[in-house]
Amino acid sequence: MMYHAAMQSTRPETKVRRAEEFDLEVVLDSLLQAGAIDEPLKRDIHVRQRAQQARISKELGDKLGRRYTVSPVELVASFKLKDQRRDDEILDEDRITEIVAAAIGVETRKIDPLKLDMQLITRTVSRSFARSHGCIPLFVEDGALHLAVANPWDGELFENLRHVVGAEIRPVLCSKADIMRAITDVHGFKRSVSAAMQSSAPDFSDRLGNLEQLVQLSDHDSLEADDRPVINAVEYILHYAFDQRASDIHIEPKREEAIVRMRIDGVLHIVHKVPRAVHTPIASRLKLLSRMDITEKRRPQDGRIKTRRGDREVELRVSTVPVAFGEKVVVRIFDPEMLLQDLGDLGFFPEELQLFESWIDRPNGLILVTGPTGSGKTTTLYSALEALSRPDVNIVSIEDPVEMVIESFNQLQVQSTIGLSFDTALRHVLRQDPDIIMVGEIRDPETAHHAVQAALTGHLVLASLHTNDAASAAVRLRDLGVPPFLLSATLIGSMAQRLVRRVCPSCADEDLLDEEQLFALGVAHPEDHAGSIKVRHGRGCNKCRRTGYYGRTGIFELLDFGPKLCSALAAGADSIALSEIARSEGVPSLREHALRKLAGGKTSFDEVIRATLEVQ
Repeated sequence: MMYHAAMQSTRPETKVRRAEEFDLEVVLDSLLQAGAIDEPLKRDIHVRQRAQQARISKELGDKLGRRYTVSPVELVASFKLKDQRRDDEILDEDRITEIVAAAIGVETRKIDPLKLDMQLITRTVSRSFARSHGCIPLFVEDGALHLAVANPWDGELFENLRHVVGAEIRPVLCSKADIMRAITDVHGFKRSVSAAMQSSAPDFSDRLGNLEQLVQLSDHDSLEADDRPVINAVEYILHYAFDQRASDIHIEPKREEAIVRMRIDGVLHIVHKVPRAVHTPIASRLKLLSRMDITEKRRPQDGRIKTRRGDREVELRVSTVPVAFGEKVVVRIFDPEMLLQDLGDLGFFPEELQLFESWIDRPNGLILVTGPTGSGKTTTLYSALEALSRPDVNIVSIEDPVEMVIESFNQLQVQSTIGLSFDTALRHVLRQDPDIIMVGEIRDPETAHHAVQAALTGHLVLASLHTNDAASAAVRLRDLGVPPFLLSATLIGSMAQRLVRRVCPSCADEDLLDEEQLFALGVAHPEDHAGSIKVRHGRGCNKCRRTGYYGRTGIFELLDFGPKLCSALAAGADSIALSEIARSEGVPSLREHALRKLAGGKTSFDEVIRATLEVQ
């Protein structure tokens, strides 16, 4: 066939003998050749394969409600074997797929849901065809269709598709689990959107009671059997966001269509484009779930949804605003795994962690956490409160709004419409016998005054402000009318923070900084160091979706207000003078902290520049 002839001219020499079919023997020979398993382990898998295959086929068949054929890669992955070359790594589907692809000489990649072309997929293969053959189109390049497949030797599939699309087919070996999930996401979402276009009266009968009532989402597979198109479309979007570790979902109406964007590791990506007519039903569904007035489209509204992700509850904060072409909806996702972390996982260096823990261990005083929106302040404050939470401690937080409901401390939400401001709430909280108080944001002189008074009268107060650096936070309180002598008597410390993306550990490569980069980082005499300072960057892999980054970490500047800084603050020193004193005492700036992360291979040059551009 033409497909095989084309492949023979471009495929490198294979390490594993070409078999009649892509089966267990091919996979095991590939792993054996790579040194990931040995002969005794191979024989053991052969002995156990029938029982294991029957078990997986039944489990997945029962779950999906249809017969399921287990791929050889899935079968081997189910044994959860350790890679004998690296004892700390498990041979999962992704790793096995990479090894097998290299051994048989075909391309492989991790399916990136953010880059799937919905139009290409739905016009090329039907859902039933894609499922039965375990395939999904990825993209067209140089006149060839790159096709994700679980079986790279399915010649009949390639020949049939070649006649349909009129182009060469280039197989890309991918894990079957990723392929089947992509089929469900793309075809299921497309079907839901199409049905919603035809539905004049979507079923919005689900009603919520109170803040703690859960919205139970369907799983991916049961969604396909559901006949509620708008509800399904919304749930596909939410599942998609959870799977991709998104922190925000943006649903934006445009003139001809609506787009769905998601923020992942701090960067927005376009995920879906849907017909303009479907936007209003989707927005109404989200408004209903978050207990907003679905008839009100001219005013901004806020609401929240609580749902479940696996074995943990996830809170979604929903906001709508009227824009030029309708209502824009933004859903912020508050996953407790991300929002409540061990203090040691936030990104502190050991000496910084020790200092911060000494601050929050104090019985009274004021701690300031500062940074722009999206810099991780809420995560730091919640994690600190969780670390302090005990049955014998009364913790109260005042927030606008409450980001995530946490049982271990008491949370008040500011409501300006009924006169419950930060200032008013703080005055009433002081009558509730608190030990520790968290003030979501100090915005006005009254709140600043009451926060300092609370710290002065025996309470530990943690508060956030919006300033660029740690020194400016203390000066900001003074500008709000807090007497300098009271500040110097109560202020324990001030901390500024930012978030930077982590270099993906699975694809990190060493690099050398050139003279221009060293100059940008403020290194003295960059010409003397060019080409000698090693850093790391991610080249892009399956795990990080070819971005080179996976997850985020904090960078910090911690000012411990000891005698020298307190004296300068009481004497009226400005933020520049306070920063100079801090540097003379060895306190690293945000840029210096970021440079340590860069030198340690945790983040990249581009991230350091982006996060610290305004705080040299």
